[in-house]
Amino acid sequence: MEKNSCGTGEEKVKKRKRHNKHTLGEPGDMTVHKNKFGFVEIENPVYYNNNYNHAPPQFLMRKATPEERREMVVNYIIRRNGKPISLDNLANKLAVSKRTIQLLMKSLKDEGLIDVQPTFDKQGKQRHNSYRYIGPPVEKFGSGLTIGMLYDVKNRAGFRDWDWEEYSYKNKGCFDLQDLYISKSYRRKVRGRYLKHFKKDESACIRNPKYLAIRYRHFISKKDGKETPVEYIRINYKTGELYDCRPGELSSDGTKKFKIDFAEREVAFTLFGIPFGGVLEGSEDNPKITIFNLRTEETYTRFTYWGENYLHFVWDAEDDDREENLIIHGEFTSK
Repeated sequence: MEKNSCGTGEEKVKKRKRHNKHTLGEPGDMTVHKNKFGFVEIENPVYYNNNYNHAPPQFLMRKATPEERREMVVNYIIRRNGKPISLDNLANKLAVSKRTIQLLMKSLKDEGLIDVQPTFDKQGKQRHNSYRYIGPPVEKFGSGLTIGMLYDVKNRAGFRDWDWEEYSYKNKGCFDLQDLYISKSYRRKVRGRYLKHFKKDESACIRNPKYLAIRYRHFISKKDGKETPVEYIRINYKTGELYDCRPGELSSDGTKKFKIDFAEREVAFTLFGIPFGGVLEGSEDNPKITIFNLRTEETYTRFTYWGENYLHFVWDAEDDDREENLIIHGEFTSK
């Protein structure tokens, strides 16, 4: 008699869950973002041979924006000059899905920048399509970014080399964006130096600048040379360290955002008693803004897309031994 598979006889075999191949690394692969979401990871040569007191990361991260990816693909096509291109290999180089590359190729064709021709082998079987650049005559498209630059260990072209998770909640839950602003500012400066060195148009790499974001942080710090009054000194019994028990923060981090409108070139805002004004200059593709004091008309700085865009104000707090600090970062953003 046959046993009933639904009874006490044979047990049902559970089907294994299938995963998309492009979201997983190879067996033994220690990378975190391999072939995922545009994150490219490069083996760090210093990891295997270093004299540092701390262990450097095993992999260096790169993340291209859609605009940068578009430019790199066009230059890849120019370099190959009509030869067949494997979209699978190209997607793997840029750590995105094949579908992302297919949509990009269609967009470039619709823009009239490339021509696509099918190729066939001797048996008439279709192979990879060949791609040819047909846009305005150039030696290198845009600012000249290439896939090779994306894999440059020194990152001299200034690609993004950090992940959002690196700036998650710190210090007992207080979200500190200072490190993030510094990283973004530094990479913009590196890209600016790259453009200047190769005499490229600055606007080639600018990503849809529609808003000016004024990001600020307001806090109290101790004056140099001033000791904390004894009544405010506490001891951390876990570490044995002494600390100042008075509240340090006066406010949380914040952002003021202004839409870039060249019909109305002036903006105004006040932060902790300081009246700021701004005059918009440049163009919609490459905006700049001069920041000044509305009351005294003193010019502070000029924010640009590639600049450091940093201001730091300090004044006496109510306590004689402490100071109030206001740090401002300016950034042109797409949303």
